[in-house]
Amino acid sequence: MFTGIIAEAGRLEKITKISSLTKLEIASKIVYADVKVSDSIAVNGICLTVVKKDKGLIYFDAITSTVAVTNIKDAKRGDSVNLEPALKVGDKLGGHFVLGHIDTTAKLLRQIKHSDYWELVIDLPAAFRKFVIKNGSIALEGVSLTVKNISGRYPAVNIIPFTYENTNLKYKKTGALLNVEFDYLLKKNLA
Repeated sequence: MFTGIIAEAGRLEKITKISSLTKLEIASKIVYADVKVSDSIAVNGICLTVVKKDKGLIYFDAITSTVAVTNIKDAKRGDSVNLEPALKVGDKLGGHFVLGHIDTTAKLLRQIKHSDYWELVIDLPAAFRKFVIKNGSIALEGVSLTVKNISGRYPAVNIIPFTYENTNLKYKKTGALLNVEFDYLLKKNLA
């Protein structure tokens, strides 16, 4: 389990498809220092298992079903990736409960720079719109955010400068697909 508070934006150094596995090699400084093989790390919100650690790189395998529902299928060398280690008993819960199980991807429609924050507007597939409520939680690329506005079918989130500058959200361009995980407690109540 995670909270959506990103520890570091790492860098995707290599992505390789071998049979039904997609192998990721991610450069990290902060997360690398404490990670162990078999740990769970949220990579852009996707719960992945560390399969190897060597010389500043953390290695992960993603299976076909994970790739199909996430934006890993569009990933390329050099991409910035959000990294968050799993919660430990006693850790602070600074965001909201994030499981690392991506529900869908959403298209980034607009990034709007306001005087002291950023606003991201996304387009969700129709089947998932019921899981978005004003002032409800949502994780985009693993980042815990609050839905601040819903204009028709387009939810918007506001991002403070610190979060924007220290996550991969600052590199996302209009049209990019973002990994989305809806608030588990809301999904459970609406299921």
